[in-house]
Amino acid sequence: MKRFLWLGLVLFVYVICAGCGDVFRPIIIPNPPVFPNPAAAHTVVSINDNGTVVPGTAMVIDVSGDTDVSIANVGLAPVHAVQQTASQVLVVNHSVTGAVADSITKLSFSGTTIVTSPPPTTITLPANSAPNFVAVAPSATTAYVTLPNYTPPSVGVVTTLSNQLANVITVGSNPDAIAVTPDNSKVYVANQGDSTVNGFTVNNTVGLSSRIINGSFNAPVWVSARSDSQRVYILNGTTGSPQDGAVSTIDTTSTAGPDNVIDASVNVPGAAYMLYDGNLNRLYIPWFSQLATQGQLTILDVSQSVPTVLATVPIPSFTLPNNQNPIPATATAVAALPDGSRAYVASYASITTQLNISSVSGDGTTATYAYTLTAGQTLSPGMTVYVSNMPAQENEFDGTYIVTAIVSGTSACPGTCFQAPNTTTLASTPVSASGTGSNIFPQVTVVWTNSNTIKTTIGIPPFPDATIPYLPNGTPDPLYAPVCAKTRFRFTMAAGGDSSRAYLASCDGGMVNIIDTTSDTYALNLPAPVGTLPPIPPNPQNPPQNPVFLFAGP
Repeated sequence: MKRFLWLGLVLFVYVICAGCGDVFRPIIIPNPPVFPNPAAAHTVVSINDNGTVVPGTAMVIDVSGDTDVSIANVGLAPVHAVQQTASQVLVVNHSVTGAVADSITKLSFSGTTIVTSPPPTTITLPANSAPNFVAVAPSATTAYVTLPNYTPPSVGVVTTLSNQLANVITVGSNPDAIAVTPDNSKVYVANQGDSTVNGFTVNNTVGLSSRIINGSFNAPVWVSARSDSQRVYILNGTTGSPQDGAVSTIDTTSTAGPDNVIDASVNVPGAAYMLYDGNLNRLYIPWFSQLATQGQLTILDVSQSVPTVLATVPIPSFTLPNNQNPIPATATAVAALPDGSRAYVASYASITTQLNISSVSGDGTTATYAYTLTAGQTLSPGMTVYVSNMPAQENEFDGTYIVTAIVSGTSACPGTCFQAPNTTTLASTPVSASGTGSNIFPQVTVVWTNSNTIKTTIGIPPFPDATIPYLPNGTPDPLYAPVCAKTRFRFTMAAGGDSSRAYLASCDGGMVNIIDTTSDTYALNLPAPVGTLPPIPPNPQNPPQNPVFLFAGP
């Protein structure tokens, strides 16, 4: 009996020891991809439109110096861009129907400047395919570009080693956005035209084909991939259905599909895009609430299987003088600091100012107008005013003017006055005239990410509304920029890689505004390169180009 007991003990010890040996056992260990250090990003790049017949530009801003350090031409009508590698940027050029082939401009960087000798490379896309979005996986050599006007609508697969269009993959109607999972294994395409989403697996097969993702999508407008490549989020559009602005979640863990879709219990109708913050595993979605009549920032936690709402932050309205009703702000863009401490939300309002002008004088260089505000926002430098109804002898003071200075309360103007360039000479004369101005008032609201509360709101200098084709008298508005009326990204934001700056580019303003995040105050603005629009008299300088996209560069 003892012999059997000893034998059993020996067998038991053997089993225990064998279990402690180097025997392989499959264990699932999350292995998120390693991203470049955000501090390595030293620039912010503005992509600027320059009309329908002249190439646009890429303007590089040095984060550490707040300076424009490099400018290079891209293609006609640039619309979107992405950083592909540590020294390479791809810019999608929409071109013009019937003019030239659409294209991608590949920009190579040397440090913080664009290499211009040899000139940037042009990758030709099918003519009139109207590319509008480009996406890549980190440091990959393949880019994916939407071709909504191609027959049938497709996604182009571009090899940036050979600078060629390698393949065309059929997708749904009007593909509008693309996301590539960070592990470069899958691609998802939002098709706004037929409310579908396509997905395909990346492999070495030449004949890639897409599959329809089964879900309750509604005119989807944006796609974001989570940093572990296990989830993709779809932002649905606004068409009057119950799915307006819904955020759908796609489980991407199946290699070849089907992809399980989960509809989140959040709706942000009117939202046009969302920002994924890989540091905090969050989605930031700026939008305008018709019900609350104000801008909102919805913050989603996407660290779990289904996104949950952390907070919905109301964006402050614009207050007006003389007890006028406040004007709601439209939340339109957002940036998150790489250090994870704050998010910056851009919002704006288009406010019409109305004036009664009582006198005017000119010294041959500047005109001074005395006025009384009757509606809208008080004038400030940078705003535009259309002056009309001057008496016959002062007609030379009619026209569109940009306010250069406010001189109220001076000896020359004891009341309320503004100055604008004008080459005529006239002593101060009483008049009975009027002035109107439609101007854009931007602001940036700073949100603490630890409490999801507002720290402060920063005012940005106003500028003329460039989306109004005609002046009040029916003549063409010289400030009208058609691209700003139709661009997808009228305002865009980005953050500096060292978290010291936040940037706001405005199509209408023709500039990039800089926020100093050490004090959360407005610092300065950098104008886009000079454009081809004619000068607005009496200013002899051509207006700047129109920024249509902004992103953190090399």
